[in-house]
Amino acid sequence: MARRKNVYAQIEEITMVYLLQHIGEKAVTGWPRFDDERQIWVVTVLCETPKGVVPAGRIELDKKLNMLYVTPKEDMVRVVEEQLRPRLHLVFGDAEELRAKGVDIIS
Repeated sequence: MARRKNVYAQIEEITMVYLLQHIGEKAVTGWPRFDDERQIWVVTVLCETPKGVVPAGRIELDKKLNMLYVTPKEDMVRVVEEQLRPRLHLVFGDAEELRAKGVDIIS
């Protein structure tokens, strides 16, 4: 178990250094998981936003902790922007009652 904790610490250091140098200080890593089928480590990249922390991409490392793949920064930015866009919601109710509650109605 101590060996696994050491690997987690190494992965965190490698991925955080990369994120700070190439993505920015608002990006952090999630918990690493080992994909047994592909024999690689997968680490989720999370981004701090005014609305909370959202997933933005991933980093993949081989067993020797060499980086195999990193979601491109442009793709991460696009993913975060998409998650922050206002969403339309379908609400059933009386039109006057909804307007009184401040709900914008699209007909």
